[in-house]
Amino acid sequence: MLPGNVPLVLVRIPAGPFVMGSPSGERNRGDDETQHRVTLTRDYYIGKYEVTHAQWQAVMGSNPSYFRGCGGDCPVEQVSWIDITEAGGFLAKLNRHLSSTGQPGAGQVRLPTEAEWERAARGGTTTRFSYGDVLDCDDFCKPCATHEQHMRWCGNNTPARPAQVGSKQPNPYGLYDVHGNVIEWVQDWYGPYSSSAQKDPKGPWKGSDRIIRGGRSDSPAQNCRSAYRGIKSPDTRDAHTGLRLAWSP
Repeated sequence: MLPGNVPLVLVRIPAGPFVMGSPSGERNRGDDETQHRVTLTRDYYIGKYEVTHAQWQAVMGSNPSYFRGCGGDCPVEQVSWIDITEAGGFLAKLNRHLSSTGQPGAGQVRLPTEAEWERAARGGTTTRFSYGDVLDCDDFCKPCATHEQHMRWCGNNTPARPAQVGSKQPNPYGLYDVHGNVIEWVQDWYGPYSSSAQKDPKGPWKGSDRIIRGGRSDSPAQNCRSAYRGIKSPDTRDAHTGLRLAWSP
């Protein structure tokens, strides 16, 4: 529970192997999506929803979002990777609150690694999206029932702005908005994948850009694929970039 009794809901993701990246024949794949086998050796938890205006406000005492009029249940945006991870930032203040109130997870709530994010977003699937391949919508989410049920708000099917979290259907692991709404910061620096099998990968130890995942409300659908990798400088703030939390027990 966050300050002011604002709830935070996490979903357990089981340890185990999965194939990360995209196959060479996947439509619209990027050259940096080399498929490789990844094993995550421990169960972990990840946010059922993207972090909202209300949650950020509860922890930080302010709401930096451009789309403030969207409401407290919309995903926070205009937050940089540095805003989230620096010494006086969101994670530090959240973990201090959890510690001072004796709650589970104190000191351990964080951004997910890129591998954790993709395993969670796929929900055990190997398709372009967690709900299938969807090859008949021009990759821009034009009025297509499958996209409208599952993908919040990617491309042309809605106004190009975030909306309340959880307003589309969840993926097989029960997570919402892993395709669209706001794109999400993860922990890793950007770098090429290894083609060999990896165990609990954490990405390069240094770099210039951080990874963002999941697509955003003004993205073409190809950028909302489970394997899509975006990058931003860690000090970037914009109206379509937010976050989802992770925790390892």
